[in-house]
Amino acid sequence: MSAASPWIAGQLRITRAALDAIERDARRGYAADEEACGYLTGPVGDGLLVDEAVAMQNMAAKLHRLDPVTYFRPARTFFAFNEKRFDDAVRAGGDRGRPVKVLYHSHLDAGAYFSATDRAVMSMGEPPEYEGAAMRLGPGPAWPLAFLVTSVRAARIDEHRLYVWDGSDFVESPLSVDA
Repeated sequence: MSAASPWIAGQLRITRAALDAIERDARRGYAADEEACGYLTGPVGDGLLVDEAVAMQNMAAKLHRLDPVTYFRPARTFFAFNEKRFDDAVRAGGDRGRPVKVLYHSHLDAGAYFSATDRAVMSMGEPPEYEGAAMRLGPGPAWPLAFLVTSVRAARIDEHRLYVWDGSDFVESPLSVDA
């Protein structure tokens, strides 16, 4: 665990207001037939608290239209975001004393698991080249983050699960909700 980024070890607390914002975004994504994605920030002085959700645009549909071979998954089962903008948000959050602590995304009509593609992409590894192909994990996340997956089934929030990098793979970590 990094003393500068204690949230990467998990055991996070998320405020009800931030969780409500994620759930609204996840339901919006469900209605649009796309995974929602965004990030969570919190005060630097309480490394395990996240209290603000910021939605990002899922660019997967655009990528799929432009190159359906490389981006073979549609936005319903894949998320992609502008990494430059996200990196800028990570840097700015640190400068403001409100670091980005969590990257979130939703799964539609599926559980809140960290998929093989999620694991490969978020560890800077090699995602599958086609559906069902093998993936390879990388050396670890590009940013010091935890990862939240929200399951939406039949337009209703089903569950939330938090994942952290343990040095070789992503593992589930407890998450609690603060008032």
